[in-house]
Amino acid sequence: MPAAIVPKDEVLDRLAQAFRENGYDGASIARLSEATGLGKASLYHYFKGGKQEMAAAVLGHVGGRFSNMVIAPLRGTGQPARRLRAMSAGLNDFYSQGRSSCILDLFGIGQAGELFRPQLKGAIHRFKNALGDLLREAGLDQTDAETKAEDAIVALQGALVVSRATGDRSVFHRVLEE
Repeated sequence: MPAAIVPKDEVLDRLAQAFRENGYDGASIARLSEATGLGKASLYHYFKGGKQEMAAAVLGHVGGRFSNMVIAPLRGTGQPARRLRAMSAGLNDFYSQGRSSCILDLFGIGQAGELFRPQLKGAIHRFKNALGDLLREAGLDQTDAETKAEDAIVALQGALVVSRATGDRSVFHRVLEE
């Protein structure tokens, strides 16, 4: 009986979860195969470049979701306060109410950090710029807007780490509210 065909988006979602649980260095091909329900040969059918290509595809996939859920509301129309609330709701959903680890964080260490630093840097830059632009639109000068945008990203990422380490998601929710 032939193997079931799994849509690539679903494969990418499963790979993202495996990378979130194991990090890049800890996600062996065997673990990635198990997480996706695909044999190793099927994984290599989707991703001829192996684990590195899988991780790059996951970064692109997750980045697209982040852009839709977080960046798009910041770049949308309407009052800045409403758009900021929409961004916070998007972040909450994107990180599964604080249960999901940040791929940027996990891919920023070990071998992955060396391989994917330009993509990670670009993702942070896009988020910081979108948030900074919104803050400028709300009346802050450029320097304050950039500083507050960066501080917000640092606080959010830190809250995710603390929430994951302690099992207490209230830290993430409090930072989102702020």
